[in-house]
Amino acid sequence: MLTVSKALRAAGFAGSIGLTACGQATSASETQPDGATERELAPLAQPPSTPLAEPSPSVPAAAPPSGAGRCPVGMALVDGRFCMDRWEASTRNPDGSIHSPFDLIVTARVAAVSLEGVVPQAHITGEDAELACKRAGKRLCTSQQWHDACKGARAPYRIFPYGLFEKKGVCNTQRPMHPTVLVFGQQKSDVISLNDPRLNQQEGTIARTGEFTGCVTPEGIHDLHGNLLEWVKGPDRHLLLGGHYVDGKKHGQGCHYVTAGHSEKYADYTTGFRCCAPVGSTDATEVGADAGAPAVDAAGILEDAAAPAPVPAPAEGVVRDPPGMRGFYSASGELPKLSPSPYEPADAPCPVDMVRVEGSRCSVPFQRCLRWLPRLSVGKKISCAEFEQPSVCQGARRKMDFCIDPYEFTPPGYDYPLTHVNWAEAQNLCNAMGKRLCYEDEWEFACEGPEALPFPYGFVRDGKRCNHDYPEEQLVTSPDHFVDHRVAATALPECKSPMGVFNLVGNVDEWTTRLNQEPGHRAILRGGWWLIGRSRCRAATDNHGESYAGMQTGFRCCKSVRSP
Repeated sequence: MLTVSKALRAAGFAGSIGLTACGQATSASETQPDGATERELAPLAQPPSTPLAEPSPSVPAAAPPSGAGRCPVGMALVDGRFCMDRWEASTRNPDGSIHSPFDLIVTARVAAVSLEGVVPQAHITGEDAELACKRAGKRLCTSQQWHDACKGARAPYRIFPYGLFEKKGVCNTQRPMHPTVLVFGQQKSDVISLNDPRLNQQEGTIARTGEFTGCVTPEGIHDLHGNLLEWVKGPDRHLLLGGHYVDGKKHGQGCHYVTAGHSEKYADYTTGFRCCAPVGSTDATEVGADAGAPAVDAAGILEDAAAPAPVPAPAEGVVRDPPGMRGFYSASGELPKLSPSPYEPADAPCPVDMVRVEGSRCSVPFQRCLRWLPRLSVGKKISCAEFEQPSVCQGARRKMDFCIDPYEFTPPGYDYPLTHVNWAEAQNLCNAMGKRLCYEDEWEFACEGPEALPFPYGFVRDGKRCNHDYPEEQLVTSPDHFVDHRVAATALPECKSPMGVFNLVGNVDEWTTRLNQEPGHRAILRGGWWLIGRSRCRAATDNHGESYAGMQTGFRCCKSVRSP
């Protein structure tokens, strides 16, 4: 029988002494099979012999508390905490007539109304949007409420209302022709008004509410991305979120799209809004709202989400990485083109796609192993299955405060974390996003937290919570052909550290930087991958060179917290 240890040795992986600083030395077998030198070639990956799974869909937020009130007609319940209009708002005049969605609101005292199948109100200022919600017995949504509705209030978070990855044509973005060109032509002498009522009446511009049926959240909220920018109340100013039908990417992807350059008195053909209300609100009136709102029972959806997302089961026909791009099956494919993520609000300490980690890190914790994992093909102690509680800090503590990606780096257009990158490539990709590769102690603290947990989830090893401890017979099909067992970055919500960071052990190996080292000795791999190995917070591999890239090597990025 071909064992993984023989296959790994045949593929050029050798054992080495690992690094722990946890009161015990890591055995060579614990760091095996990560000892290939930079001169050795990574094993050739083979498409899996068993079918592989699609990534799990985004899981809706947790169910609301028992007995929580319902939302007014035309609104959806979000995270059991607030109600939000299902559709971008229209406005109603005091006499009950609908205000023209193509006209600037000047003196009319309009009230907001959420209707399906109509052209929503554009040409509205942030001030008027706030007043319109108030007259309807509601309030303008805060930026936090809007993001909780768009991205999800709980992990696994989305980047787009419908999921983690963009699907072209699902939302009303990137229309081929700018409406000002259609109305005014391209001559530079033309006088152009961005509040001309003809702009949104051109074919192929603004869409009716709910027209893009796939642009919807699990709770049944439509068009949060595209169609119209939406006014919200930020911590200290009004903001415009979500993109519009001409552009859905210039100021951020999907739910991360933020326009902060306009005051609350600004309006044009792209500015719209929607309203929010407290759970159980009875004074929010939806005059003329469609009683036959989409049959989306928000409470029922949320209750169904209480169970944790399962690990994806194998399924046929999955494209693991985009053709021609770098990935598990391609060590020489093209690397993705990236750009920095925005801050929201503008003075936030971390970009919108990162989490802040702060606390006190123990430099030398003592962790005593109570029980070892059996590994009969090796015949030696390989990995600890259970540690004594608690860890005992035997060294100095140091304050930590930094930003880190909550998930392993998964580029736009990919379904699974990027692999086959070396340390320098990982550093360059982080730099392209305005970030840097994580320092070794940052990665470690994000994994273990102030209590110095051996595993991000506690003291007892559990390969079902994170993607590791695959049986040896499922790892390889020959000495140089490995099976791809990656899962989507958001597929394992229970593989979460005390600091709110996911997949720090297992799934893919993560490059980090060891400070104060000479070139050639700065590259450290942390966290392990899907085999039985060093899948805990303090174990490391330091004997791969900076130019080594394997089918299992990925990364995540960090960034210094921005001063107020």
